[in-house]
Amino acid sequence: MRDRRREYELVIIISPLFANEEGITANIDRVKQTVEQLGGQVNTVSQSSPWGRRKLAYPIREYVTGEASRRSFTEGYYVFFTLTLSASKVAELDRAIRLNDNVLRHLLVLVEDKEVQSSLVEPVEPESEEEPALSDE
Repeated sequence: MRDRRREYELVIIISPLFANEEGITANIDRVKQTVEQLGGQVNTVSQSSPWGRRKLAYPIREYVTGEASRRSFTEGYYVFFTLTLSASKVAELDRAIRLNDNVLRHLLVLVEDKEVQSSLVEPVEPESEEEPALSDE
């Protein structure tokens, strides 16, 4: 059976410790290589406005390589990807991103086809306001 390829959107937040030019490029390349090794394709990568270095909504506490305690981060570097990947490989991609210590958080979302959504919703017929006529028999 052939596995179905689907469209996904991925957002990663890179730790500010690695948010220099080389660190960002290395993390983007690492995600691209992982997707390609899994048989997928990265369609676009966006790190310009509204993405890029941003303040986080709440502090994220993470272990930092070489430190015994957690450090709180209040900002991160956002990168947005669109990609095509086999549905069976999503768990492997998720695992690979989780193992990357430079990524504070990530979110992988399936892009749904709008045509499919509209065909699933049945149109509702409006009820007429006229009352049925009573017959006198």
